[in-house]
Amino acid sequence: MRRVIAILLATVLAVATAPRAQASNYWEYLNPGNAAEAAGDLRTAVEYWKKAIPLIEQSAASNPDIKKQVSEFNMCGVYAQKVARALDQFGDYDGAIAYFQKEIDCWEKADQLAGTNEREDWMRWDRLRMEQIVPRLEVFVSRPTAGVEPRNLGKFEPAFGALIGGTVDHDPAVYDDLDRVAATYGKPYGMVMIYNTVGEYDFINASTKVLEAGLPLQIAWQPTRGLHSVTEPVVRAYAKKLAEYGKPVFLRFANEMNGSWVPWYGDPELYKQKFRLVARIMREEAPNVAMVWAPNYVGADYMDYYPGDEWVDWVGVSAYHDAYFLADMRQSDMMNGLYYQGQKANPLDKFKEIYALFADRKPIMIAETGYNYSNNTPEARKQGLPIYDSSEWAAQTARYVYAYLPMVYPRIKMVGHFNNPRTGDRAAYTISQNPTLLKAVREAIADDWYLSSLDDTPETYWLPIEQATLHGKTRLASYVWLGDRGLGRVEYLLDGRVVATRNAIPYVADLDLSGLSGQHVLTVRAYDKSGRLAAERSYAFDASAVKVKLNGRVLDFAKQPVNEKGTVLVPFRSIAEALGAEVQWNPQSRTVIARKGGTELRLTLDDPVPVLNGRRLEPLPVPARTVDGHTMVPARVFAEAFGMKVQWDGLTQTVVIESVQPEQAPESEANPPAAQPEPAGND
Repeated sequence: MRRVIAILLATVLAVATAPRAQASNYWEYLNPGNAAEAAGDLRTAVEYWKKAIPLIEQSAASNPDIKKQVSEFNMCGVYAQKVARALDQFGDYDGAIAYFQKEIDCWEKADQLAGTNEREDWMRWDRLRMEQIVPRLEVFVSRPTAGVEPRNLGKFEPAFGALIGGTVDHDPAVYDDLDRVAATYGKPYGMVMIYNTVGEYDFINASTKVLEAGLPLQIAWQPTRGLHSVTEPVVRAYAKKLAEYGKPVFLRFANEMNGSWVPWYGDPELYKQKFRLVARIMREEAPNVAMVWAPNYVGADYMDYYPGDEWVDWVGVSAYHDAYFLADMRQSDMMNGLYYQGQKANPLDKFKEIYALFADRKPIMIAETGYNYSNNTPEARKQGLPIYDSSEWAAQTARYVYAYLPMVYPRIKMVGHFNNPRTGDRAAYTISQNPTLLKAVREAIADDWYLSSLDDTPETYWLPIEQATLHGKTRLASYVWLGDRGLGRVEYLLDGRVVATRNAIPYVADLDLSGLSGQHVLTVRAYDKSGRLAAERSYAFDASAVKVKLNGRVLDFAKQPVNEKGTVLVPFRSIAEALGAEVQWNPQSRTVIARKGGTELRLTLDDPVPVLNGRRLEPLPVPARTVDGHTMVPARVFAEAFGMKVQWDGLTQTVVIESVQPEQAPESEANPPAAQPEPAGND
């Protein structure tokens, strides 16, 4: 930090000593601004600096000397940072965001010109702070899970919902008696978390009660004597024990490997070698085992330890929610923020990076988590830490996380609560020991999204409104984060008229869009705790637009269907996946390909002739083509090719697609393919 400060001061001094003609006229504002700052008048200083910053930028951009460009863009970043932090302090968050962005822009230009990235460390906190205070508003639509079959599910991955569970051996409210789980937490656990060392390879470290219950196990198998203790005979012996158990096992081998607090940290190559060894043997000996790669959300770069997609079934993450970093209320906002902890951080951001990296191809679990309600523990008292009670914060955080996981992170499919007060930790997390937190967790996980069995399915899921076709009775919810501004109310407006106001997360509102026709605008407004408008989103929709109904369910499309000359065009990937077909795109021939069972349909953009199982059919009135960047295909030929019955409801402007029995031939009312395919079977 001292080096950073020295570099910044050197930059300011270097430019200050430049000839006035070269330094432009920004010193006319910097000098009085700096003087005001020295006199303790920060507000006056900020007004001067605001005037200087664009002049510094202009001078830097026009300076033919690269070194002087670097110096001036550096100076631009220095003063933009000063302004941003001051405005943040004043509570002018919109202004702070603008100047944080200016700081980043200027320092990125300086780094680019200098061919370095040394300023990244200078910006790290400010990037995070900007992330904390930028308002977020995302709107979701509730949809039934019935009839929806997600594709490419992982091993033991529930189609919808998140399996809920936790430790039971040291939880004072449970102590291995699983009958007490529901009484304590409001519903039974769907899995039990246990811990085995690699040396404990000849038994599963769980009580007879737990093993006899036959629940899925989430096991952290930890090489406490180092990675060299993980040998083939040891792994094979443990694999046989897990195979004998017979129920699903989620095996977190050497979890939190990116943290310096574990003995298996520090040798990424050896770690990957051992993970692959364990994965290979488990697949040979124990098909009931799913391999879980589970780093901590902070620590060394966890991707250095990633063994590869072919060896990993699930990705997990350890992420605890702390009122103060390291249970020390003397920590600065900056230190708390760097680790997504404390009163100002969005708790959901702990999962953001790992979710973005893996959710497109792996199910995610929150392998270990807890909500810190106090540091009144023997270890914190021993270290002389100030004692705090953060019960209300912990409860609010738990409600927030569990309300929004189904919306923001729908592929987080498991949550494990670490309820063990005997760890010697500074922070207290055991949910059952804090009535305020326990009440919040009970209420939050009562939602049927949180599963007590892999066989359970919630009734509904949340779809981003941008991907939805708005119609009929519609349930909406809003994900809102306003940082220091605090959460207030959310309003839902239809064509400028308030139709619902909600005051508590996740701001669920039921609207009836039945009977509407023509164009409409749905607007959602989020207000902060002082009643000021903080964020707004508007969504235009056409209530009279063509819809597609599959087996009684209106399909959702990001790009709405269009009716062109009597032919309904729908987004290719959406309709194919709804019909259970695998999709492929050939960019060379501009051909979309859908396969299901023994049926293959090919449609080439702007070519009216479809190809079904290698046979060219009669030309279509309207070919597949691109509309606003979306590949659109005729709904009828697509559905009929896969053995579906297709009808047109002119009254409601709806394409009705229904499954048919194998002995039935698909019926058509218009534009039938010249060669009628044999039905592919039930959908």
